[in-house]
Amino acid sequence: MEGFVSVVLRSLINIESLSGIETVGNLSRHRTAPIVVPSQNGYTIKFVPTLSGESLAHYYQELLVEEAKRLEIKVNRHNLTGEFLKFTDEDLLREEKIEPPKNENEIRRVESEIIYNDYICDVGGFMYAGKEGKPIKRTSCFQVGYAIPAVYEGEAAALEAQFHVRFAPSNMDKYQMPYNVEVGSALYTFTFTLNLSRIARVSNMFGVKGEKEDELEKERANRVKGALNALLNFYSSLSFGAKRSRFLPNIEPVSAVASYSPNSYFISSPGNSKGYISNTLERKDKFIEAAKKLGNQPIIHVACFDKEKASEGLSVEKFNTLEALVNWLIHTIVK
Repeated sequence: MEGFVSVVLRSLINIESLSGIETVGNLSRHRTAPIVVPSQNGYTIKFVPTLSGESLAHYYQELLVEEAKRLEIKVNRHNLTGEFLKFTDEDLLREEKIEPPKNENEIRRVESEIIYNDYICDVGGFMYAGKEGKPIKRTSCFQVGYAIPAVYEGEAAALEAQFHVRFAPSNMDKYQMPYNVEVGSALYTFTFTLNLSRIARVSNMFGVKGEKEDELEKERANRVKGALNALLNFYSSLSFGAKRSRFLPNIEPVSAVASYSPNSYFISSPGNSKGYISNTLERKDKFIEAAKKLGNQPIIHVACFDKEKASEGLSVEKFNTLEALVNWLIHTIVK
């Protein structure tokens, strides 16, 4: 189970307060960000509602914790409670009875011990920057960015503050207070990638080999399956973000494209416009053509889920649900 996975989703998300930034008086503000979009005279900047990539990553790592418990893979006690501290200093290392690296030759050993003892650091990466010894960085095996409105073709995106009053009996009127929550609605899109080849393998290949590397290789199949099952749950539920108890958004996935390559790095095109599926297929063909001229034989599988008819006339495998698309992805990888 080697290779590189990417999934791009376009989803209608209406009346959401999933990603806030601050309160101003009695107003809870939604996160916004500037994006550059094409216009008749070139490009223009728009400020639009966005959903933080950190919130999406946090939810995926919560699902990884559940997989760790199900598969009996070790996970740090802080991560069990959703506090992804990730061994930022020596105190957290010593909680797991791991000695900080005294020199460069011990970096590989310490990384292997950290990822063996904590599945979240294996898949989600970590940065040890303690005062003792040398710093260690492991880049995350998965990447996810902000969810932004797909406004390239004029799709709508809006923010509006909703007025509420907390009710209290008349003799306790000091508790009866108005407040406003800013909500967003848009056709959102985001990209998720997962490098399967790096799971359960150290990234710092210099220094002394760690004793835990052989144990990690024995667990690798389970660790990869756990990451894929977390991906399935992620896209089936889309339960990231905050303020869901009373601002549960109306979420309707409308299309997605997934790609998988066992021997190359290929990312599906971003879903800024409906042409992203055809653009992905065109890029895939040119990527393979160029790689073959260099003596490589890349294999790239692409399929899509499409309710908005973005793939009409295209030669690509299509599925009726997002779950069916991820199921295809898993069956393509796990044989």
